[in-house]
Amino acid sequence: MAKFTFEDYLKYIQQFRITTMQLVPPVLVMMAKRHETAKYDISSIKHILCGAAPLSSDLQNEVMSRFNMVICQAWGMTETTCAGIMTPDMTIDLTGSVGYLLPNTEALLVDEDGKQVTKDGEPGELWLRGPQIMLGYWRNEQATRESISNGWFKTGDMAVVRGGKWWIVDRKKELIKVNGLQVAPAELEAVLLQHRDVTDAAAVGITIHGEELPRAYVVLHQNAKDKTTDRDIQDFVAGKVAKHKQLSGGVKFVDEVPKFASGKIVRKVLKEWAKSDAKVVEATVKARL
Repeated sequence: MAKFTFEDYLKYIQQFRITTMQLVPPVLVMMAKRHETAKYDISSIKHILCGAAPLSSDLQNEVMSRFNMVICQAWGMTETTCAGIMTPDMTIDLTGSVGYLLPNTEALLVDEDGKQVTKDGEPGELWLRGPQIMLGYWRNEQATRESISNGWFKTGDMAVVRGGKWWIVDRKKELIKVNGLQVAPAELEAVLLQHRDVTDAAAVGITIHGEELPRAYVVLHQNAKDKTTDRDIQDFVAGKVAKHKQLSGGVKFVDEVPKFASGKIVRKVLKEWAKSDAKVVEATVKARL
């Protein structure tokens, strides 16, 4: 495909009877939420390997159950030259884990103070060491020094480990800081997608009068646009998350969530939207005063 369009994507799966695929989570969102999926026969798919962004267990299990396929998660980066963590092929895991470290790979988690996290279930930045880690960035010694310390590559991803199994929380730089507490956009997006009227969603921090708050950009089903309100979405999320994770930065309905050709969310555009919206909100509050 020269350019990704969802309907062409489905058409080619049906035409060529694709059996195994590698996908990013936003494509699974489209498969689960968009009406076009029902128009095509995608029953040939038996196995999907999903990576590049966090995938919630709810969405993973929904797609597996609906389409009778196995979805395995994995984690890797360009700098790791291949996967660093992976679920064994065709293993059914319903927890949302990205699996286990690859052989000859070491990992540790580091907290905000630079100390190693030693307790299972506590988040930290994932550092990796192994033969597949890059030697450095081409002609950029400063970036190399900042990213690699004593052979440990600082991935920039927040993760947790329980009993040797790993879960990715979100990118460290994308976390929303609310009164000193961290909120992962991926967690909010997973909750938003549970709403029956939501076909797609993205979360980002919005700074209003110096305070960062969680905000969501939401795409509604066509038949829900006249009945579902931003307050409905906020109340739905509030019933499922801690207080500091609630959408106190508001909800805005959009026609589509900005994405790269790969299907990954363009976070930079979301931040631009939030910055622009913050000016409007602040001006409105100032006018009221």
